[in-house]
Amino acid sequence: MDPDPLMTVLQVADHLRITPSSWRANVASGDAPAADDPDTDQPANRRRPRWRRSTIEEWNRTRRRAGRPHQDTPPVDPA
Repeated sequence: MDPDPLMTVLQVADHLRITPSSWRANVASGDAPAADDPDTDQPANRRRPRWRRSTIEEWNRTRRRAGRPHQDTPPVDPA
């Protein structure tokens, strides 16, 4: 078994617990990484881009989540 498998849009979305359309939107806007295997030898409407699991896990570990402070941001002192 490959320790760093390639994942399709559906597999990535399932892994991240988001919708496939959310993942596609993140990729299209440049907020998510480009595919490791873009499948460019197929016509545009038949492509099945794939990402390495390590690429997805690194991106997910470092991304900022909406409404949550970044890990490097110190907590606000309520005093």
